[in-house]
Amino acid sequence: MERADVISDLLKRATLTPPDLLAADVAAALADAGGNHLVIYVVDYEQVTLQPVALATELLDERPEGVTIDGTMAGRAFQRQEVVSAETPKGWRVWAPLVERAERVGVLELGFAAVDDEILRLCEDLGRLVGHLLHTAGRYTDLVELRRRRRDMSLAAEMQWDMLLPALAFQAPEVGIAGLLEPAYDVAGDGFDYSLDGETLSFLMLDAMGHGLRATMASTLALAAFRHARRKGLGLAEIAHRMDAALASEFDGDTFVTGHIGSLDTATGRFRWVNAGHPAPLLARGSKVVAEITCAPCYPLGLGILEPEIGECQLEPGDSLLFYSDGVTEARPAGDRRDQFGVDRLKDLLERNLGVGLVASEVLRRTAGAVVAHRAEHLEDDATLVMLEWRSGL
Repeated sequence: MERADVISDLLKRATLTPPDLLAADVAAALADAGGNHLVIYVVDYEQVTLQPVALATELLDERPEGVTIDGTMAGRAFQRQEVVSAETPKGWRVWAPLVERAERVGVLELGFAAVDDEILRLCEDLGRLVGHLLHTAGRYTDLVELRRRRRDMSLAAEMQWDMLLPALAFQAPEVGIAGLLEPAYDVAGDGFDYSLDGETLSFLMLDAMGHGLRATMASTLALAAFRHARRKGLGLAEIAHRMDAALASEFDGDTFVTGHIGSLDTATGRFRWVNAGHPAPLLARGSKVVAEITCAPCYPLGLGILEPEIGECQLEPGDSLLFYSDGVTEARPAGDRRDQFGVDRLKDLLERNLGVGLVASEVLRRTAGAVVAHRAEHLEDDATLVMLEWRSGL
């Protein structure tokens, strides 16, 4: 069966059958192309393992378990975002990344008696299509969502992930953005948002005071006020005032939100932003951190800000900006309040990961893993990382 026919067949099946039967639809289309093995893996919330979504039993001779991202072929496909293959005693296995645009969804594990370039191209196409179909299926079934969870999620985190956050990664020829939040199952109060409209990328990163439901409610209000003002076409200073007023009106000065409100001109690379009491972002050029970009911070939002300063930074093609919450640099082992993760560790880790050519979302995954390992237990505070890349069409 031709590659285009397999893709067309799967599209037709997936629009007619229930969303929880997606694995069976993929298996049926794959069988027509000579496939003899299939596992659909999704990445868990902490991005440590890949978990099987559903089993296409007619194409399996063993029941798959979750696999680690580090040290496995499936994990390599996920980390590098490339198709990998290996010969086994039972034929060939192929692992293809599942993506929804730039967001890494998981990995397809496929089996064939033999592989060639056409089969590998089919696997790559299936990874893109099945990633999109999984994303769509999540609107109609909890099956995919539940497989991503390795433990219970708090109500505050449920609200944060389900109602507030955009896709964790996006990429266009001119710009890319990726974000990651820890602890995944207890996050409350941290968040980010973005929107690409023509040549303007609007950007927000925020960290609400405290933890739990109250922090999530504050970040929900702040993010909604950001989107409302952004969609009115307001400038950065006015957006900050609208967010500040909304929080002050609802919480009467008893809570606040720190963060960055930014705008990137994707045609010129000019980045403008308001710093509402947040750590200064790191500017990476190539694989080197060359600066912490700064502007005078205003008060945290919700405490009655005055006229905020608008910072400006001219990016060069290929530059990256790393934004982070204080939960990253202030993470420390239990019982040792002096050994904070710190900015120097963060810079060193960023340079090492950029130096081996990793995609932005993998840079953040490894960085977050190092922060969690340094803490040795669950984080005391939310740790959020967002990377913004200006590509200038490269």
